[in-house]
Amino acid sequence: MQRRRNKMLSQTLFTFQLPTKIIHGVNATKGTGKEARALNIHKALLVTDQGVEASGLITGAKKSLEETGISVVVFSDVEEDPGTKTAEKGLEVLKKENCDGVVIVGGGSPLCAGKAIALLATNGGSLVDYEGNEKYKHPPLPVIGIPTTAGSGSEVSATFIITDEERNYKMSISGQTCYPKVAILDPALLINIPYWAGMNAGMDALSHAIGALSTNLATPITDALAISAAATIIKNLAASVLTRDLVAKDNQLIASTMANIACGNARLDLIHALSHPLGSRHMPHGLANGILIPYVMEFNLPFLADKFAQIGTQLGITDPYSTIEDRARNTIERIKDIYRLTGYPTKIPPEVAKEEDIPEMVEQAMTRPMVQFNRRRCTERNLAEIYRRALVGWEENNG
Repeated sequence: MQRRRNKMLSQTLFTFQLPTKIIHGVNATKGTGKEARALNIHKALLVTDQGVEASGLITGAKKSLEETGISVVVFSDVEEDPGTKTAEKGLEVLKKENCDGVVIVGGGSPLCAGKAIALLATNGGSLVDYEGNEKYKHPPLPVIGIPTTAGSGSEVSATFIITDEERNYKMSISGQTCYPKVAILDPALLINIPYWAGMNAGMDALSHAIGALSTNLATPITDALAISAAATIIKNLAASVLTRDLVAKDNQLIASTMANIACGNARLDLIHALSHPLGSRHMPHGLANGILIPYVMEFNLPFLADKFAQIGTQLGITDPYSTIEDRARNTIERIKDIYRLTGYPTKIPPEVAKEEDIPEMVEQAMTRPMVQFNRRRCTERNLAEIYRRALVGWEENNG
């Protein structure tokens, strides 16, 4: 009996980690200076984008830093889906001003750019040299992440995405010391979030939750986080974007962080593998993931119906006379209701890709590690069919 028990335990061996300290609450940004001081930051590079800066969302963090005696230099030249040149420009400012820490206020783009700048500051060279996992030698400068959207979850992630302009390719760079030291979740920063920023971020977060559930590295801990995060997003995304409901925005913010904690440990599925070629065609990352969610869920459903049904249970889909597969399909329909309610796109627009582009996109997608992480094994033919369905749209497919 003991031998059998040990064998079962060895088969369920897994690891889970989250080095980032999380602080949550309305006006939590007032504690930014205290956290920076604890990290021995004396002069901070505050990384953001021009929209966030113009909206005044950096004011709270900047004031807190300055009141704590920490000098602040603002770098706001961050575009959507930033590239290596942006990170290099930020590094120049950091070096010129002798900053010794990075505070990021913004969505996924500033968060990725800020983490890239912090890594370059201690390692030098080119970001291309660090593509992949643990390719750098020295830990980055300390980073504090303050998200202004509820989506990327990069404030609790060891990974960041940067575009290599020469290859027109989104690189993934990661390492255990790339986790931000502190994440500050302040729902008040989301009160006036624009439609596209909120929807694309929210769909990105949902793709992280669904993706974490759908890999062969998922564990009971990541499943619990991902199921709860997915259900919370499905319940709150529309209200968090279409109204000023602070409770919905707060729920969405917490869920997006939970989703990234889950996928940071369980990795991601086909959604992200298939979205990368669309990103190379200049489609926003969150939008690409958002459009692909229902199609990949339907592909994975035969092997993940139990998990999708568990999301449904938290949504009130509990008909005792229905099958697990029925409840899983109803869960996907609830997700599609978000698109209907918010007017969110349901298919890949023709200006981004057409039928004749599918072979090239499939070839690119097959190089992504998420293909191997996906619980259901897939072939190039499978990926091509998902793209075809996404080009047509699920409403037309069902018609």
